[in-house]
Order: sequence, then structure tokens, then C-alpha cells
Amino acid sequence: MSVLEVRDLSIRFGGLQALQAVSLEVNEFEIVGLIGPNGAGKTTAFNCITGFYTPHDGAVTYRGKDVTKTAPHVKARMGFGRTFQNVGMVKGATALENLKTAQHAKAGYDVMSGLLGVGKTRRGEREMTVRAEAILDLLGLAQLRDKRVGGLSYGTLKLLELGCALATDPDILLLDEPTSGMGPEESDELGDRLLVLRREFGLTMLVIEHHVPLVLRVCDHVYVLNFGRMLAQGTPLEVQSHPDVIAAYLGGEAPEALAAASAERRDDRERSA
Repeated sequence: MSVLEVRDLSIRFGGLQALQAVSLEVNEFEIVGLIGPNGAGKTTAFNCITGFYTPHDGAVTYRGKDVTKTAPHVKARMGFGRTFQNVGMVKGATALENLKTAQHAKAGYDVMSGLLGVGKTRRGEREMTVRAEAILDLLGLAQLRDKRVGGLSYGTLKLLELGCALATDPDILLLDEPTSGMGPEESDELGDRLLVLRREFGLTMLVIEHHVPLVLRVCDHVYVLNFGRMLAQGTPLEVQSHPDVIAAYLGGEAPEALAAASAERRDDRERSA
């Protein structure tokens, strides 16, 4: 059974058909890429999948259950973890405080217990602190524990937002342009971290990303959107050689980037063999 299945998803905004009969599937432990030019409908698809938009047609299924009209906060409790194009954290709070806030849906105590500060609350707070510190360490951000996030670089904020998504204890991660604001080396490091997260925590991921080499290096399957329709899908090898994909999305400099990414994937396979 697939973890996430989207079938014939369509949505309109006035006279604009933003998505038309979009289908995709994410299986257990896969990292699946969703790519396409700006305005192709990638984030709109994410918003439909996570419940921020209600599609006019089609269905979203999570582990065999129809969740098309399920609210975002309910999906979060079910196991959906998501990041956004625009970072949505409390800028006046510290990195640790943001990671603890992300865990409160599963804090294990009610509002009254929190106000009274009873023993159960204190234990829950300690557990959330330990988990938050472990995530910061995993992402190489331990030195930012007590720093307010408002002064951090955009690339660091994106990485910290990934930490907040991990803090919700997700079953599936939906990452919207996680390398935005990062340089090439930082993007490569994030790709390595995604592979570690998949291996160590058994996570399943759906990733929107413009950094083509990263997508081709870490993804098991890639879907390509263009003007709200599915243009192509397949393995990274199949997608990178698809003439319509190259024409619509990758552009004139794509062959060099694709060749480099293919070499990286080949080297990774040889090292792991």
C-alpha cells in the first residue's frame, strides 16, 4: 500500500485552472521529487495534499484513507509534516523554543495542566527539550539552541524549519523548496541529511525542489508539472533525458547539471555496493 496517493487532482481559482487531473504516488520509504518551472502548480498541489486548499475534483489518500477534505491540523496529527516556501516560525523565539512549540500537539498534557505547571507538565517539557536538542544536533544547528531565529540567514531558517517538521514526529515529510537560500555546498549537505533521515528514521518524503542535481541524486522517482498538468514522470534517469522536460523546465544549461548529477548518483551506488 502506498503512503500517499493523489488521483486526478484539479483546482481552479476563478478562471485559472491551477491543477488539471494531477496524479502521483509516494510509496513507503521513498523520496519522491516534484519539479517544474515557476508557476507550474507545485505548491498548489502541496496545499491541496496538506488540506490548505480543497480541490474541486480528485482525491488524496493517506495509507488507504481518503483525506481529501481533512483539515491541516488533523493531517499533522495523522503524520503529515510540512515545510513552506516562506518560513513560518516565531522570529522572536529561540531555535529551541520553536522546536518545542512544534511538538505541542503531542505534548501529552492539557491546557489546564500547562497553566498549573504540574509534574506531568514538567516531565513533558523536559522530554520536548531533549527531543528538540537532539534534532538541532542532527541538523548541525546545536550552536543555535538559544539564539532568536529572527537574525538567522534564510538558508539556516529553512534548515531549522525542517527541524520543526521533524519535531512533529511525521510519518511523511512534504518539503517545499528546502534548499531555497542555500549555496551549492549547503544544498549537497541537505541532500545527504535527507538520505540519512530516510535511512535512520524510516521516513517517506515528497520534495518540491529547484536544485536539479539534488533531486536527481536523492529521489527514487520524479514527477514533472508544467502549467498545472503532469508533463512527465519516472526515475531520475528517465526524467533527465525526457525532451519535453528539458525544453519546459531545465533549460539550456541542463545537460551539464544533469551529467554531473548522474555521475554523483553512480558514484554513490558504487560506494554503497
